[in-house]
Amino acid sequence: MPVTVRGTGWGGADNLTSELLVSYISDEIKILEPDLQYARLGKRRDAPKGFDRIVFPQTNQIPVLINVSMATTGGPTGFSGGGSVFGATGSIQGGQASDARGYPVSSTQGVAAITEGTNPTSITWGATSYSSGPAQYGVLVTISDLLVQNSAIESVDSCTMHVRNALARLVDTCLQTIVNAGTNGVVYSGNKTSRSGLAAGDLLTQADMSEVYTVLASSNAAGAKYFDGAYFAAVINPRPESDLMNNTQVGGFVDAGRYTSVDDLRKGAMKDFRGIRYLRSAYQNYFNSTVAVFPTTVLSADAFGWGYFQEPQAIVTNTPDSNNALNLYTSIGGKVTLGATRFEDSIGTVRIARVESAASNT
Repeated sequence: MPVTVRGTGWGGADNLTSELLVSYISDEIKILEPDLQYARLGKRRDAPKGFDRIVFPQTNQIPVLINVSMATTGGPTGFSGGGSVFGATGSIQGGQASDARGYPVSSTQGVAAITEGTNPTSITWGATSYSSGPAQYGVLVTISDLLVQNSAIESVDSCTMHVRNALARLVDTCLQTIVNAGTNGVVYSGNKTSRSGLAAGDLLTQADMSEVYTVLASSNAAGAKYFDGAYFAAVINPRPESDLMNNTQVGGFVDAGRYTSVDDLRKGAMKDFRGIRYLRSAYQNYFNSTVAVFPTTVLSADAFGWGYFQEPQAIVTNTPDSNNALNLYTSIGGKVTLGATRFEDSIGTVRIARVESAASNT
């Protein structure tokens, strides 16, 4: 994060340089990175100077005809008998039909059998663009000249790192707010049907996680892609994570330890389990309801986009002006401008799913 230092003479000490502040802030970034998960999971595209929107184009899938039957005679070699490839109808997602794997299907146009010498019906293909405008946030802190004089480096450095910390958490909060705003692919623990229906005993289980995995895996062909071609990513608060690790149901994390290495159990880490990579974050927020409701958010690759219009900046000022004529304080501030948006393709494929649950020790 860029740091701007304006003025010198920090209570008589003028050796606090921009480079020194940057080195301290870099250490703080390293400390924060393990807990701030959302930025690394989204598709980042910063706005060029002079642009007031960040645009993420998404290409549309080409549908396949439903009720496509193979010819009983005279058909391609290797095919015999009749019957529909996808069944009588497809499931409806986002107002359009799709098969059980998430592929778009249509009863009127798309990839279809060709009558000799006759072109298939032309379809209109295009791309869907998702975009976000800018939202700016900032914070301003003042430190008295006496405090700066008594401990110049410690006070300014510590405050600047706290500003950086706050901006980093703000970015994470903005992104998870966008990501968790969707209503598709939501599973409620305890077989409940709504957030308000959750009770204190409705804790996160492996059965819940298997259900959201199935939701995303079923949409894999139509846009819910795996990270590194192998897994989905789950951002989980330590409290429901503890419930999940302690769950003893058959097929759960504890039960699996009987048949595989228990090294992760000893370390208290989830890591990868049943197609999901777990990323612990103490900054994963909860919803206020009849009980505290914790979302465990499972994302596919290319599920949302975000970017900076203005990267996080820390600005340190100790130059006298009309508002600080006697130079009685040093101002330390920070600001950031960013945008974010969820992705959904033309058939409403679920790319983000989540389990909402209560948690122990809340």
